[in-house]
Amino acid sequence: MPELPEVETLVTELACALGNQKISGLEIRNPSLLETPRSWFEKEIPGRKIVRVGRRGKFISVYLSEGLVLWFHLGMTGQLLLKESLPSATHVHFILSFEDSTQRLFYRDVRRFGRIVLTSDEEEAFPKAVRELGPEPWDWAPEAFVSFVKGRRARIKSLLLDQRVVAGLGNIYADESLYRAGIHPLRRAEEVPRTRLSRLHQSICEVLQEAIECGGSSIDDYLHLDGAKGQFQEFHQVYGRTGGGCVACGTPIRKIKLSGRSSSYCPRCQK
Repeated sequence: MPELPEVETLVTELACALGNQKISGLEIRNPSLLETPRSWFEKEIPGRKIVRVGRRGKFISVYLSEGLVLWFHLGMTGQLLLKESLPSATHVHFILSFEDSTQRLFYRDVRRFGRIVLTSDEEEAFPKAVRELGPEPWDWAPEAFVSFVKGRRARIKSLLLDQRVVAGLGNIYADESLYRAGIHPLRRAEEVPRTRLSRLHQSICEVLQEAIECGGSSIDDYLHLDGAKGQFQEFHQVYGRTGGGCVACGTPIRKIKLSGRSSSYCPRCQK
């Protein structure tokens, strides 16, 4: 699933490519992905300009003129691609056309777990999942993060994946952050020393920033707006490296299951 760095990369690219563009039309091929009525999309979107593009957690927010926001959540396999045409239109569910561009914005999603929502720009009208998000990683003051996590009994990896705790963090970057902080993913949050939790907060912010600078991680489906791949997967230290040697000690990386999700770690560096 695309996480904060992948979504942030797309937001930056969308803002550069589509800022102030006027939407000339849309095509809805699969209305089951829409969380607001199809008729509202068809009536309200054409003719509006894109004012700005933002991100909240893993949600992309496209602010339109006259007070509307178009939200995209990519789910597990969603892609946003800006092209004149696609070699294959299979699994394309939503298309936007623009007045001053021959390129169109395609939303493609093989597994169809993504969501597209249209709301007003009033915060109380935002999707419920957005309103329930916790702070962005950089919005947590280090001491506040440490105190909050220290007071929880949940396993530390599960806590990090809770979007009400850290918005935008997912499986890849939780594993990478825990590795850098030297914390086992199964450890209870309340049992982790405060010094380690402080290091964890720092690691989360560093890993996410490094991933953004590399354009995200392309593991399966994630692509840039132009179809290019991200590069941060080349720098993963534990995620996707099961059986490979730890970069610090050489111990083979292990993978375990936690609440149905895989967790990669070094058994020596993360005891």
